[in-house]
Amino acid sequence: MWADNETEMDLLGFDFLVDTLFVALTEPRLLPLTAGLLGDWGSGKSSLMRITRQELLKIRDDEESPSRYVCVGFSPWQYEDYDDIKVALMTTVLDAVGTRAVGDQQEQVSRLRRFAQGLGRWGRRGGRVAVADAQTAAPFVMQAMDPSIDPQVLDMSKAVVNAAAGEANKLLEDPKTKQAASGNDTAEAIIDAGRFRAEFAKVVTTLEDVDAVVVFIDDLDRCLPETVVDTFEAIRLFLNTPKTAYVLAAAQAVVESAIDSRYPQLRRPDGAGIGADYLEKMLQLKVAIPPLSAPEADTYVNLLLAELRLDDEQFAKVLDETRRRREAGNLQVAFNVGVAGAILGDVPADLRRSSTPC
Repeated sequence: MWADNETEMDLLGFDFLVDTLFVALTEPRLLPLTAGLLGDWGSGKSSLMRITRQELLKIRDDEESPSRYVCVGFSPWQYEDYDDIKVALMTTVLDAVGTRAVGDQQEQVSRLRRFAQGLGRWGRRGGRVAVADAQTAAPFVMQAMDPSIDPQVLDMSKAVVNAAAGEANKLLEDPKTKQAASGNDTAEAIIDAGRFRAEFAKVVTTLEDVDAVVVFIDDLDRCLPETVVDTFEAIRLFLNTPKTAYVLAAAQAVVESAIDSRYPQLRRPDGAGIGADYLEKMLQLKVAIPPLSAPEADTYVNLLLAELRLDDEQFAKVLDETRRRREAGNLQVAFNVGVAGAILGDVPADLRRSSTPC
């Protein structure tokens, strides 16, 4: 039996997918970026994110310096029963940014935290969330319903929705927050999404020795429809700024279905939902995990068994040879007991008994 947990060791031969993510996340011209790591349940999404994160953390000026990448892990599934997902995600990111903030940046981060916590207030939070959903979703929905819509009409719809949302948000401002904004505080209070995003961008872009803040969001396909949409909205409305990237791991069909469930009234006349179009607009990069072929499945199982039966030095030799065989483009099984014999000479008896035949 093996634990169903993510790993930092690539036994699936998916290093080319890690390379794709790594290159995108470390290219400043592509930021801000929202990337989808898409695959079925159990396909290795969590492990791929963990491996990519470890590669980013290795990028540093010297052995004593912290990484040039602030890496943040977040699972909305763990929060949806007792917290507002927008608040939880924003707070998690701010906590990570706060560890690299200095001087005035610390006060800026504190102000941003206070705004995020204010979103969780009863009543007003619900109003703001509804307005925010309308602001972000409306243009996407219009284009999803009619892909041929004139771009000028789409831009006009955005302007109208944003103007209406701005007026609505004024009515939803918390009296205490509004009073603070008009008081004698030297630091102007943050009272809307636009100002939060501007302040957040200022903090992130001025962090010393930081190339980007990268947020890895896992388990999205385990969440309720409201949680799925709120996660996307938190990114788009508040956190999508220069020097940031968001990697979301999910089963695409499950997330699309969740979005369809969240907006059932927006189905097309043929019954199709807007999930696919919504996701297409939200993700600038999609990295799809391919299903394992039969030879790769055999290789993977044999490597798991080898990891149990071999010492660290032997297993390192096995991994190196397996990588070499995969890179050569061999479509056969890249590792089994026969390959182990060729590499090690003497194969432990328990590994020979448990491995699949040559």
